[in-house]
Amino acid sequence: LMLGACHGCVQLSLLDRGRHPQAMCMDGTMGGYHAAINRSSTKWVIDLQGGGECASQAGCDSHRGTQYSSSKYFKKCIDLGHFCTDDDTNPKLRYFNRVFLPYCSQDLWTGTRTTNGKDTFGYYFAGHTILEAVLDELDSAGLTNATDIILTGESAGGIGVWPNVDWIAERYPRARVVAAPIAGFYFFAYPYDGPQHTSSGLVDFREAAWPSHYNLWGSFVDKTCAAAIEPWRCVLANNSFPYIQSEAFIVEAQTDKVVLLYHDWIPNQDPNWSKDVQRYFESWHYNMTIALAPSMNVDSKNGVFNPACFIHTKFSASGPFLDGKNYLQAFQEWFFGEGEVKIKLQDSCGILCNPSCAH
Repeated sequence: LMLGACHGCVQLSLLDRGRHPQAMCMDGTMGGYHAAINRSSTKWVIDLQGGGECASQAGCDSHRGTQYSSSKYFKKCIDLGHFCTDDDTNPKLRYFNRVFLPYCSQDLWTGTRTTNGKDTFGYYFAGHTILEAVLDELDSAGLTNATDIILTGESAGGIGVWPNVDWIAERYPRARVVAAPIAGFYFFAYPYDGPQHTSSGLVDFREAAWPSHYNLWGSFVDKTCAAAIEPWRCVLANNSFPYIQSEAFIVEAQTDKVVLLYHDWIPNQDPNWSKDVQRYFESWHYNMTIALAPSMNVDSKNGVFNPACFIHTKFSASGPFLDGKNYLQAFQEWFFGEGEVKIKLQDSCGILCNPSCAH
């Protein structure tokens, strides 16, 4: 572990096989992390990298020889600049301990399959196990004394925030633990089957497919959710949300580009969308609005940043904006307001109508 300035290279730490023999990437190499430690702070940001998921031999094979299946291809050194914009937009978070976990398990950070065989296509799926091992390592760097822990992630990492956040809150009972998923709040796919529809470019997200995914990965899910409904349903936030006790700040587009194109079979007609596709967008947008309604409620401590954009994870200091704020400014108002400041920002103009969208 190293003391990391806000900008500059933060070295990769690979997990030790002797201490954490099961915390493996898909190919059996060890998982790892980048940690910029500020020993004068008891506040932490833990960021789960995204990068899809796989649930078939062909799908998993397609990740061979990449950082998404093997730590052989991890960058040895990264700039944690995505936590560290300038003082004007990020005056407080830049002093937190900052940890980035590269994603090499293709299981939405839920996997506990630490043996491989024919039933796993020869791969390991140990995303949750890697996360647990990283936390064990960080405990000696001060994580046990944390007063604040922000668990964030984008895309597959954002999906992975939900199954793990209450478990982390239970592990660190003295800390305020919050979820801050970016493009990670999803429901089952009901794909577009109109003219020119495609097929799933990523893993099948239809309801019938999920028991198989859950079993393949040995998914770890929120225990309160698993006690109440079929556990495989709990991988996706729309199903686990009623059971999650940690506060959350949800950053999500009203029309998610990656989910719509690669899970929901939408043809890419951007920007000249057909009437059929626009009707599907309206339905998807409506379902997302319903999904976020409990967090939009004035009585909820959760925050929401939900622009009418056709983007996936393209949220940055330069946009999109809601109420004149980017997502980072909105999050900081919510987080440092300690639940007193209600940040519930959601476009109501229709579909694809926020002029500050990236696309």
